[in-house]
Amino acid sequence: TIHRQLRALRDSGLVTKQNGSFSLTPVGELAATEFARTFDTMDTVSSLSHVTPWLPLTEFSFEFDRLRDAEIALPRPNDPFAPTRRMLQTIHGADHIRMLTYTFLPEGDPAARQCFVDEGQHFEGVLDSTLVRSLLDDPASRTHLRDLLTRGARIAIASQPVPLILTIADEWVIIGAVDDGGRPQGLLVTDDEVIRTWAAETIDDALTRAESLTPEAIDTQAVAADGGK
Repeated sequence: TIHRQLRALRDSGLVTKQNGSFSLTPVGELAATEFARTFDTMDTVSSLSHVTPWLPLTEFSFEFDRLRDAEIALPRPNDPFAPTRRMLQTIHGADHIRMLTYTFLPEGDPAARQCFVDEGQHFEGVLDSTLVRSLLDDPASRTHLRDLLTRGARIAIASQPVPLILTIADEWVIIGAVDDGGRPQGLLVTDDEVIRTWAAETIDDALTRAESLTPEAIDTQAVAADGGK
């Protein structure tokens, strides 16, 4: 019964009874805090279990438990693009954006038609060559890339296939997870210093080996797509 449980807690020094009411002792408050942390950890573990099948874990040089405090956005039946919206929210609030990716926003996502790098933001990105080709083949995307470059953005084409979706937005690190069909399966957002160092080094390394994309190269692609006119 409840009374028996309360008596056991009082005998253990976790609760005290005064004036007919029970309250936590300092030890009881500590125990409650630790229980809450345990439940929070289990919630994180449960969310991570949904994301890890789509994460390139072999690319992570940090201990996986550093993700224990990460915010995890998962798709929901009534909101399959929740991870994408969370990514855009973080990016829109940042002054400096660095990115290494093989994909942008999935088709069918209403946010995919928005320009997610605003004027005044500094953008530096290393894109998979397959992604660059698909963007240059689309007139609207091609124009957008050129506009970014003329505004001072640095965009480069990766020398090797890019295995992950990684963004640094100011102090935040964003790691995306998509399935084989390109559908978002989750998003990790963290300000862990070790993970941020790993992310910065990963993007720096990709930049040193990448080929810069220039407005002139885009113009050449545009002429070729227009039949050389």
